[in-house]
Amino acid sequence: MRLGITPFEGTDFLNMFDPKKGLESFSDFRFSDMITNVIEKGYSHCEISLDLFQVLPIKISEEEKRRMLNFKKEYDFTFSAHFPLWGVELASPNKHIREGSIKSQIDSYNMFKFMEADIDVFILHPTGAFTAEFLKMNIPKSHKQFIISIFTGFAIDSIKKIIRETKIDKSKIAIENIEFPFEGTLDIIEKLKGPKLCIDTAHFLGGFSGDVDLIEITKENLDLTSEIHLQDFNQVGDADHGALGTGKNFPIEFLKIINEYNFKGPVVFELPFEKAYQSVQFIKQKTPEIELPEIKP
Repeated sequence: MRLGITPFEGTDFLNMFDPKKGLESFSDFRFSDMITNVIEKGYSHCEISLDLFQVLPIKISEEEKRRMLNFKKEYDFTFSAHFPLWGVELASPNKHIREGSIKSQIDSYNMFKFMEADIDVFILHPTGAFTAEFLKMNIPKSHKQFIISIFTGFAIDSIKKIIRETKIDKSKIAIENIEFPFEGTLDIIEKLKGPKLCIDTAHFLGGFSGDVDLIEITKENLDLTSEIHLQDFNQVGDADHGALGTGKNFPIEFLKIINEYNFKGPVVFELPFEKAYQSVQFIKQKTPEIELPEIKP
């Protein structure tokens, strides 16, 4: 199993932030140092949060580029990248917000174009917080389906523009199941003809993607899936980013299914190192037949 992690968490912000310097606290930050830490802890994959480079003054020097490009050949290390999602709404009915969101995605792609060949998957949220809040309103079912179709159409148009502008290989894009009906997500993937699926286990377990069963969805869509976000939903502070085993009943069958299928894509913990390590121990205990790398806390 190719285990990966999204290494930059909120606690890292706090540790690096100096109120006297403000945002300039991050000007000397080198993401390659964070990747080195990921490798030393035993992971073979890193998912890059492109949001970081949209909202913080993090520079990528030529030296930094060389270091990051060297990881793959030196350590047999792989990457995915998560397109920006903070404040982004590709499905917004407001064309100005859609256009701004599209520009954010394109800009983040261009910033990491030097690594495009080394990035296996680009994770994309087709809709955002506005869509999620709108669909929570008390709307008649017949009307809601019509509204979902409108949001779906806007999302498809936005993603097409991103693909056209960046010339990204569509098969490298993985649409994540988020707080949006899963049938709508599949509709987006089908109509775009090329992108794959990113299964987020906690989003399914928490009901974010509708009343669907994680096991059934996984069995039906593993052929379409290029990355998995592996975490638990525990209904407390962690919500959709909990360590495995901290929720009520994380389905062990899910782990067995992807193992028996011999899933080749990255399996990524969107968790701090401590919770990711806790999750690895959970997998070892519940499914000892799965071969795992030696992960350090």
